[in-house]
Formats: sequence, C-alpha cells, structure tokens
Amino acid sequence: MSARSMIQIRRTRGFTLIELMVGLGITAFLLMMVMPSIKVYLLDTKIRVAAQSYYDGAQMARSEALRRNSPVDITLNTSNQGWAVVAGGATIASKAAEAASILTVQASETTITFDAEGMASKSNTVQFLPGSGSACLATTGSQRCMNVQVSTGGQVRICDPSVSTAGDNRKC
Repeated sequence: MSARSMIQIRRTRGFTLIELMVGLGITAFLLMMVMPSIKVYLLDTKIRVAAQSYYDGAQMARSEALRRNSPVDITLNTSNQGWAVVAGGATIASKAAEAASILTVQASETTITFDAEGMASKSNTVQFLPGSGSACLATTGSQRCMNVQVSTGGQVRICDPSVSTAGDNRKC
C-alpha cells in the first residue's frame, strides 16, 4: 500500500467539524423540546416519593402500636414536609423534610395516634401538592398530586385526587 493511499484512507475516517456541529445542534434542539416534560416527570416523582414515605411511616406507626400494645404517634413536622414516629417519648423512625422541600404538604391533622388495636385517633388526609408554579391535574393543572388517607379504623391508603372513575382503587 502506497503512502498516498494511506493518506486518503485517513481523510475518509471520522467527522468533519461541520458534521459534528450539526449533530450537536440537533441534539440540543431535541433536548430543549423534551425539557418541559422532564420537569413534570421529575416533580411527579418527588410527589409520589414523598407520599409513599408518609404512607410507609403511618403503616410503621400502626404496626408498632400493634406490636408494642401501646399508643404510637406519627407527627408531621417542618411545615408538614417531614415526619416522625414516636412511641413512649422515643423516636422510632423519622424522615427529614428535604425529600419534600419543594412541595406543599397540607394535612387536616398534624399528629395521629394509633392505639394498641391499630385504630387511629382521628381520620386524616395529607395532601402532597407541587410547590409554586404548578397545579394538580384535578384542577386542570399538569402535575399528578397524591393524598394519603388515614381512617379511624386504622386503614392507610394512597389515592390520586385526579382519578374520578368509579371502581378505580386509586380514586380518593
């Protein structure tokens, strides 16, 4: 193989600067098109994780009350964004507020006590909503909001206020 043919082979390999810039431009354009839906998805995920965390804490408080045969409290703290499970004055478990720091969390009661039979002292609904700038699907917004409901019978469940179909177990 001659030196001239080796030079031609090297020239045909790779990308030119113009081809690279066009490829990067197309990639940047596609990312800009997808960015709004990614933000909605990430906020939906944060809402779901925060609701699931409170649900897990309430289930833990109920099971601890049954196991200990004594009252156990779950209390919302730090603007309702964190929670703690307390039995006999000692904290069993807690969740810091940073997981829900960009959310708005509203509750009808901040403390629920589960008795030795697993019954709740009060019924409670904790709403996990987006912070400022977004609205829930139930009110013609773009975010999926979640509620955690605790009944006086001790049942704890997660529901979606935007679901209105009869018979759907996600319905509030």
